[in-house]
Amino acid sequence: MHDEISEVARHRQVRGGARLAGIVTDLARPVDVVGSSMPVGQLEVMFRNPEVTCVVVVEDGGTRTGVIMRSGLTAALTGRLGYGRAVLERRPTSAVTDWNPMVVHPHDAVSAVATRAMERADDHRYDDVLVAGDRWASASTADLMRSLVAALADRSTHDPQTRLPTRAATWHSLARRCELVRGTGTRVVVVLLDVRGMAALNARHGFTVGDTVLVELAARMSGGLPRGCEAGRVDGDRFAVLATLPPMDDIQAAASADHLRRHVLANLAGPSGAVDALVWPELRSSVVWSVAGSASSEELVREAESRLTRSAGQAERPARPEVPLDPAAPAPQPAAPAQRPPDAAALPLRRVG
Repeated sequence: MHDEISEVARHRQVRGGARLAGIVTDLARPVDVVGSSMPVGQLEVMFRNPEVTCVVVVEDGGTRTGVIMRSGLTAALTGRLGYGRAVLERRPTSAVTDWNPMVVHPHDAVSAVATRAMERADDHRYDDVLVAGDRWASASTADLMRSLVAALADRSTHDPQTRLPTRAATWHSLARRCELVRGTGTRVVVVLLDVRGMAALNARHGFTVGDTVLVELAARMSGGLPRGCEAGRVDGDRFAVLATLPPMDDIQAAASADHLRRHVLANLAGPSGAVDALVWPELRSSVVWSVAGSASSEELVREAESRLTRSAGQAERPARPEVPLDPAAPAPQPAAPAQRPPDAAALPLRRVG
C-alpha cells in the first residue's frame, strides 16, 4: 500500500512541478533545417514567411549544427555600406551561420533554460534556443521569460503541494468578496475544514503518505465545488471554502450555508483508490456567513476559527437557531435573569457546523 501511495505522490509532484515551472518542449515549435551549402539568396526567400524566426543549419559533410536568426540575416544582408545582399546572395549559408547556438534537452526546465539564455553575450542574448530531439525545434527567449514570470507569479499565490491558493491569496479573495456584497442582498460564506490527526498520521505512516492524503483532499475538494465557490489551503492541515449567496432571507441563508458545508464533506468522505481507509483522516468543520449586504473578512475568519477550535473539545449538541454573523452588531452582553434577551438577529452564530 505504501509503495502505491509513494508512486502516486511522486507522479503528482512531477506533474505539479511541470505545470509550475514548465519544461522547454512545451514552448518549442518545429524549425526548418537546411544544409550549409544552400545559397544565402534561397535562405532569404525562406525568411519571407513571417512565421519563420530562425533556421537550423546542418554542416554538409561535417558534424556542426548552427542557427540563423532573422535579425542576424537582416543585419548581414544590409551590410556596413549597404552592399551586403550583393556580396552574400550567392555565398553559402555557412557564411552567415552562428555555429555556437544554445542547444538544450526537450525536458530541461524553463527556469534553468531562461537563466542560461540571459547569461549569453549581448549580441546573442535574445536569439532563439534550439531544442534537440527527433526533430529540431526552437523556443524564443521572450516565451521563456514570459513563462518564467508566470511561474513565479503562480508560485507566490498557490501552494506548491496541493496547487490550491495560499492562505494570503485565499483571505485576499475573501476580502474582495466582502467588498462586492456591500449594499446588496448577497452574503459571504466561509467553510473551514480541519484535517484531524495529521501529525500522528505522518509519524506512523511517513510524510509521503501524509502529503498524498493532503493532495487527494485538495483535488477532490476543488473538483467538487459548485460554480462560483473556491477553495484554499490556509494552514498545514486546514482548508477554507468561500462562496457568495444570492439574495435570500436568513432561514434560507442558514440552510444554504450548511448545505455547502455538508456538500464539501460529502465529497471528501471515504478514501480514494490511492489512499488506504486506515490512513484516511477525519475532518472537522465550521461554517459562518454574513448578513445581507454587509461582511467583514476579519470577523468571518475570526468567528470561523473560533467555532472550529471550540468544536475540537465538545461533543455534538442539539441544534440551536442559527443567525447570520453581523460585523456591525455590538458584542452581546450577558442578560440578567429577569430581562428579555437581545434580539437574536443581532447575535453572532453559536452553533458549530
